Amino acid sequence: MVLVDRARFPRDKACGEGVMPPGVAVLRKMRLYDPVLATGAQPIRGVTYRQPGPGPRVHVPFPAPPDGGPAAGLGVRRTSFDAVLVDAVRREPRATVREAERVTGLIRDRAGSVIGVSTTAEAIQARIVVGADGLHSQVRAWAGLRAPSNARLRYGLAGHWRVEESGRDAVTVTLARGHEWYEAPVGPGLLLVSILTGRAQPMRARDYASVARREVPSLRDSDLVSGPLGAASFHQRVRTPGDGRVFLVGDASGYDDPTTGDGIAVGMLLAERVAEHLVDFLGGRTSRADAATRYTIDHERVVRERRRVTQLALFLAQSPRLSRRAIERAGRDPRALGKLVAINCGYQTFRDVTAREWLLLAGI
Repeated sequence: MVLVDRARFPRDKACGEGVMPPGVAVLRKMRLYDPVLATGAQPIRGVTYRQPGPGPRVHVPFPAPPDGGPAAGLGVRRTSFDAVLVDAVRREPRATVREAERVTGLIRDRAGSVIGVSTTAEAIQARIVVGADGLHSQVRAWAGLRAPSNARLRYGLAGHWRVEESGRDAVTVTLARGHEWYEAPVGPGLLLVSILTGRAQPMRARDYASVARREVPSLRDSDLVSGPLGAASFHQRVRTPGDGRVFLVGDASGYDDPTTGDGIAVGMLLAERVAEHLVDFLGGRTSRADAATRYTIDHERVVRERRRVTQLALFLAQSPRLSRRAIERAGRDPRALGKLVAINCGYQTFRDVTAREWLLLAGI
């Protein structure tokens, strides 16, 4: 296996930096949970939803996984998280890591089938190409797997703040008018604060710190220590996540919006599934076509319900009146909101939401 990346690790990027509970379960299987925790990662045990100022708020703890284990995620700096993963690949005897080397295209045979990649250094032949190159994946485009997207444009800025308060163990989501603020502990005394908005005029990076101090109470006496970094055009779609020669993983395989914070966990779940099918193919136990079909089915199972949660979250966030009513009702009876969190973790489905709970979510 050859891992090629244009970055030199560790590298920073705009990211929610939350590993939701299903991603933590994958880390434990890979025996990487303790190394990630040793970087200063902070346990996250739930989500608090609120409106600005004295508005309503509700806390929803993460549900216990159906197969046991802790009901907690992790907040971790992306630089630290990536470093642990890349070091793990370096230790694999049959793997090679090539940093600061950019992939420039796909290599095809005379029949047009993909047989490898070209890079800034050389051509690398491969039986399978896995594109895990992010939101605006070039591998996806080169392979002809990109599908049109007509969702409205969304923008995000994220920075890291040094805070004195300790003991935070939840993500705080503030649903403001036309945008959302997200606060997540990602290290000892370190808070990730990001804003997501669909405004026609996105916030300028130079205004981020002053606006954050004004709108996020815990930042008024805090120092911005890194960022902000930005990202945009989140909504991406694919014709298929795998065609037998090229397989797409993580954000490259389609994405909706960062609002639910499950990007890293979903990427790890998909990587786990594609690895299983490719091992079967490379071991001669299945065909290319079967590997692609099985991965496509698994991909749909992983993302389908989560996409519906994202769509619902965006709908509520766009209406201050609806979100206020939903939070107020959830404060009195958090079961419906708790089910949405469980669905986003992959532990339940929308079939488990009752008619009464739908009314609670609608603030009725």
